[in-house]
Amino acid sequence: MKLLFCSLFLLLLPFSAAAQDYDSFVLNYQSVQAKEDKLCLEFVLEQPKEHKIDAALKDGAILKLVFDIEITEKKFLRNKMLTNASLAYYLRYDPLTRQYTAMQESKTIARNADASFLLNVLIQHVTVEIPCKLEKNIKYAVHTKVDLSQSNARTWLGTNMFVGPDKIIQPVEFDYEFTL
Repeated sequence: MKLLFCSLFLLLLPFSAAAQDYDSFVLNYQSVQAKEDKLCLEFVLEQPKEHKIDAALKDGAILKLVFDIEITEKKFLRNKMLTNASLAYYLRYDPLTRQYTAMQESKTIARNADASFLLNVLIQHVTVEIPCKLEKNIKYAVHTKVDLSQSNARTWLGTNMFVGPDKIIQPVEFDYEFTL
């Protein structure tokens, strides 16, 4: 039995290593500044070296880049969520002009012929201001999730028809704890 288990483990080991080699965004810098009635967050991200953004956009996909931010007060037994915020950008390809477009809500932010350059424009310097009153000498935590997925993925009964067809880059999450 042990021999069967060990051989099965060694056989499946390359598949698990390949699954972990999935590229994601890299956090280069994060800053948290508390001002009067708001918290100013700043992120600098780096995109993965290899991704399929160009191909997905040229196939007609509309990509949604979302920053989900949650601020909690750290307590001994349980944390208390104070507020959350979300920042969303959309990327699409226009075949007539042969350019990629980055939008926030319905406002065009930038256009370029290179999708990687346009994604860098969005993630190089992300600034978010969240209205929030914080007290001194209390420990807080900021949890951020960055996700790039296909926003126009076909669904059936509310779930995707295939396993993860809408994921373009693996989501990344990071935490930052601070005290005023």
